Amino acid sequence: MNSRNFLAKQLGETAQIIDWAINLIPEDRLLEIPPHSTHPKADESLQRYFGLWSAYRLMFHLVHYEENWALPGLKNWLGEIIPAKKDIPNEKEMWDKELVKGVDLKLLLKRFHSVREKQIEALSKMSDNLWKEKKTDTYWGEATAEFTVSKTIQHTLEHGNKLTRMAIHWDRLLEYLDLLRTDAD
Repeated sequence: MNSRNFLAKQLGETAQIIDWAINLIPEDRLLEIPPHSTHPKADESLQRYFGLWSAYRLMFHLVHYEENWALPGLKNWLGEIIPAKKDIPNEKEMWDKELVKGVDLKLLLKRFHSVREKQIEALSKMSDNLWKEKKTDTYWGEATAEFTVSKTIQHTLEHGNKLTRMAIHWDRLLEYLDLLRTDAD
């Protein structure tokens, strides 16, 4: 299997999964932090299950990571110098600015798909040798372009899992917790 072609395809397909999952979440919940961890019958596992970020915050995090870490890191193999870590915009500060602008999921998804397309384009410019070439001046220490894209896919799956959980289990688990509370009373 050619991992470069496979992972390029996965960049496109996992972007579609993220788009699908976040669009399942009701608009009025996009900024809501999952309340499950504060429910009187919840245990610590529910906090880990949903996390402490809203769906919109997770989406913003994915976009910030890909625009500022994944894409510049990948372009390193194409001869571009990656910005120093200290020069990368602070995510918390950028998030605060995002909140001031207000929720615009359509624009955030447009940015996400755009950065994904740029990564796929960068992959198309790489030879097999470049794809497997180890570099030491990366954000992840010694790494290959293959590792860099694999890390992006892993990151997407990790946060995409939480988005999907929010989309399909939010109400169901709150109902279950309420039932536990009622049974205990």
